[in-house]
Amino acid sequence: MTLSRQTLTLIALISFAAGCKDHPDTNDPKNKVSHTPAAPPTSVIGSWSGMLDGNKITLFIDRMDNGAISGYSVCAGNDRPFNGTYSETEPGIFKAAATEPGDNKYDGKFEMAISQSPLQIEGTWTPLNPAQTTRNFHLSRKNFKYDTAAGTYTEASTRVLTTDDVENLYKEDLRYMRNEIYARHGYSFKLKEVRAMFDYKAWYMPVSTDVRKKLTPIEIKNEQLIKHYEKYAETNYDDYGR
Repeated sequence: MTLSRQTLTLIALISFAAGCKDHPDTNDPKNKVSHTPAAPPTSVIGSWSGMLDGNKITLFIDRMDNGAISGYSVCAGNDRPFNGTYSETEPGIFKAAATEPGDNKYDGKFEMAISQSPLQIEGTWTPLNPAQTTRNFHLSRKNFKYDTAAGTYTEASTRVLTTDDVENLYKEDLRYMRNEIYARHGYSFKLKEVRAMFDYKAWYMPVSTDVRKKLTPIEIKNEQLIKHYEKYAETNYDDYGR
């Protein structure tokens, strides 16, 4: 059977109309494709630790989504939140700028490059106070772990100390032993001379400005004993023959 020209034309028009239904109208706002910054790998979210020109710092990235970044930093006895923006400048490299609130005299602004491979953060921290200087940092991805085997005087966290353990120690050693208990829990020290004791220890990672509730019953008892002998060493220095 031979189809008429009119019938063939009608079939072609019906086929064209049906095909058009398979393709959304790109002018319709509902069909617009939104282009947002690429989401970073999940390994980027979390804690990063390293040195900030002489002070150990831990940077916590809590959120990176749709170009917004937020988190907080722990350094030199300060715990400060930050918020900012990020973009993917090249595959696996995210550039971010984030600022602390500004209600603390030590607040500043982070400029950082977050790399997926190798997994690292490099950048600068510029204080909001122009009288202070910009500092550089290099951070590695690291999760905090409380480890009773970390440090020199590990017994202060593993068993109850006796007078024989502490009575012949120098005051400086007693002070180190006591603060090492806090360091194992990730305490961020305000005093510069105490920070210097731990900042360059590979096992030390500052994560909190208050760890009192994290001390174990053994550590609480040992801290009290150590403090007693610190005071005794100070008042009876000559009796020790030092």
